[in-house]
Amino acid sequence: MKKVKIGTLNDFPQGKVRIIRVESVMVVINHTENGFCAVENRCPHLGFPIGLGQVEGNLITCPFHGSKFDMCTGENLDWVTSLAGAKLPSWTRRMLMMGKQPTPIQTFEVTQEGDSLYLTL
Repeated sequence: MKKVKIGTLNDFPQGKVRIIRVESVMVVINHTENGFCAVENRCPHLGFPIGLGQVEGNLITCPFHGSKFDMCTGENLDWVTSLAGAKLPSWTRRMLMMGKQPTPIQTFEVTQEGDSLYLTL
């Protein structure tokens, strides 16, 4: 594992989500009231970028398929609920799952040392 400096506290205001490149990985950073959460900017369903999805607290929703994830734990909370924001009936959900089982999203640890923030790859 490798620890990489990603910026300072001022670069990541609370309540704001940022998408950054850390070496070769695109990462979504969320500064919540409880600290920092970070996930790969890649939905595990079909690999589309998730960083432009809606974020509420620790929850991020894939803007393409509606899958929901806890950004701090990576836990999948709901799997393929919509298509481009339109809710899907259950038979369509099963088809769009394409046989894939609910999968967690890749998370990364963010640590603070003084004013500096580090992400562990």
